[in-house]
Amino acid sequence: MTLTPEQIKALKKQLLSQIQNLPEAQKKEAQAQIESLSPEALELMLKQQEEKQEPVFRLIIKGEIPSIKIGENEEALAVLEINPISKGHTIIISKSPAKSSKDIPEEAFKLAKRISKDITDKLKANSTEIQTESKFGETIINIIPIYNKPLTPDSPRKRVKKEELEEIANRLKEEHHEKKVEIIKIKTKEPENPILKMKRKIP
Repeated sequence: MTLTPEQIKALKKQLLSQIQNLPEAQKKEAQAQIESLSPEALELMLKQQEEKQEPVFRLIIKGEIPSIKIGENEEALAVLEINPISKGHTIIISKSPAKSSKDIPEEAFKLAKRISKDITDKLKANSTEIQTESKFGETIINIIPIYNKPLTPDSPRKRVKKEELEEIANRLKEEHHEKKVEIIKIKTKEPENPILKMKRKIP
């Protein structure tokens, strides 16, 4: 297969996103290697990955790649995006590979709606953008929290520390507890020596 300039650019972008958590020196070296890759080298790399390695989302589902899980049902898994567009950016992955949006099960969209509500309730997002995206040979669902400006899956991403993602996950997993108002009844005590009121006699 011959890669188009757009595909080459997208592949390099994906590869660069995977090295963000490397130490600075290693990251610079890896960036230089990725930028210098020829179209032929990229094609060969893709072919080798397809033959030897399972897609990244399958490895997340199996737990072979660490992820920060915030929700799950029989058909899908919700994890926090490690390079989010905004605070609480979540991806929903089908447990069975989805090649297109038509292959995504209904339960995955139900999970997306539930997580979306949690994000607006607990992270105080104004709204969320729920969109499907084709990535690494599969189609996933993005839940992008909107706080002050419109965003899409193509919006700039930022690197976030694991501790910050864990703190967001804990907030999203918190249960809502309704505060019960306790009514305290105050009993009035009768005086020990009640004063007897005498009726006035009219002469």
